Amino acid sequence: MSANASSAPGSVTGSPAVAVQQRLSEQLQALSLVGETLTLRLLELEERLGALEAQLGALQEHGSADAGEAAIEMLTVTEDRIARLEELLGEETTLRGRPQASVHPLPQRQSSEDVSEPELELNPFPEEEEQPFMDELSA
Repeated sequence: MSANASSAPGSVTGSPAVAVQQRLSEQLQALSLVGETLTLRLLELEERLGALEAQLGALQEHGSADAGEAAIEMLTVTEDRIARLEELLGEETTLRGRPQASVHPLPQRQSSEDVSEPELELNPFPEEEEQPFMDELSA
């Protein structure tokens, strides 16, 4: 009985220590899995970031070349427009000395109505004589 009693207290005291060791080893394994998962995700993220940086670099090189060409084209068009305006201004100064054929002033009216125009200007609505109503005409 004494052998049984001595082994029983040892196994009871050894059982909680084994359970603690088992629990710690499981938590350590879970922690290592979390660390491994985070490391893999970090590596994937670095790869994606590298790919995005490469795409961005290619777009910037392509975009700057296109923007440069567009700017040159816009400056060329603007230069042509300014040259046309300068030509038009040069023609206008030479035409100022000569009478322009495209603009004709309105001819002045010379008639007997010129005398009555001042009256119309003073009273644009001349009084008219009264007209009989329909009732008065039928009676």
